[in-house]
Amino acid sequence: REKVPFPGILGRVCIHPCEDACRRAEVNESIAICALKRYAADGDKGLWKDENPIADDTGKKVAIIGAGPAGLTAAFYLRKKGHAVTIFDAGEAAGGMMRYGIPEYRLPREVLNTEVNEILDLGIDLRSGWVLGQDTTLDQLTNDGYDAVFLGVGAQDSCRIPLEGCNVPDVLWGVEFLRRVAEGEDIKLKDRVVVVGGGNVAVDAAMTALRCGAGDVKMACLECLDEMPASPWDLEEAQAEGVEIMPSWGPDRVITEDGKVTGVDLVECICVFNEQGQFCPEFRETKACIPVDQVILALGQASDLSFLEDNSQIKINRGLILANQDSLETDMKGIYAGGDITQAGGAIIHAIADGRQAAASIDKALGG
Repeated sequence: REKVPFPGILGRVCIHPCEDACRRAEVNESIAICALKRYAADGDKGLWKDENPIADDTGKKVAIIGAGPAGLTAAFYLRKKGHAVTIFDAGEAAGGMMRYGIPEYRLPREVLNTEVNEILDLGIDLRSGWVLGQDTTLDQLTNDGYDAVFLGVGAQDSCRIPLEGCNVPDVLWGVEFLRRVAEGEDIKLKDRVVVVGGGNVAVDAAMTALRCGAGDVKMACLECLDEMPASPWDLEEAQAEGVEIMPSWGPDRVITEDGKVTGVDLVECICVFNEQGQFCPEFRETKACIPVDQVILALGQASDLSFLEDNSQIKINRGLILANQDSLETDMKGIYAGGDITQAGGAIIHAIADGRQAAASIDKALGG
């Protein structure tokens, strides 16, 4: 709990980069850090709370925008330092993409709710259904007496591409599809579904599609099998459940008839990145048409930065907020940012690291 406020969550869904760096692997194999964290968390009796006192009130106020892993982590450590913390979030419940992006079969809601509530119970004020840019602005928060603001809104939208035939009801977008399922909507998919994408969101969408009634689910992605960004163990689990992986294939167009999806044209991908490591896929002339009833496009995530005004001092590059790497402070004094809003393709553990780093910087700036 000194380093991570979500041991039970990480013990189930973490990509565990620590195990790749574990020196024990030089002898035989890495220590199973992720599984051990889950074991410890599942045996939790609350004794850690006695060793985590809250410091005396400092009289300082901090606003956290976003109740995802980055925002909750920042709130956890700032509250322990004695600062008054208010979290503003657009969702009905805290958790961010841990709640609305990760399917319940991977992350049980009981575990999520327990660890989120343990943070909020420290005396943190959560204001749900609150959207930055609509309900207030960064300047207004400063005028309301907040001494610092941390932006951890995450990447809540799907990356979109101009693809012929995608503007029909039977074409869904990965992040929004997972959110609708997480919110309890009863979605019944048709029999044949293809998921386009090779990341963890695509894997979650494919396995969720099976649970929503699809009988035949395929995953088509640009990368070859060894280069797919999804975790190898997640791909193995998806294949074990019956998902067919189609590596080195990209979408060319969605075929529709009378407003309904009848198939997808795929084109064979030779390579995804150029010599400089930039995304620049190359294709052969080889094409394949597969008959499907529905398509789920899971091509990555994007952040909604519409809350930034045109004259904002905060700089953006390629859809990401620029922040100082050491302090995570933006070019707007007193405004910090971290998580998926500053780094593309991050995982929960990366968001937690940013939240903790931002909390340390904010605490120092406020006199701690």
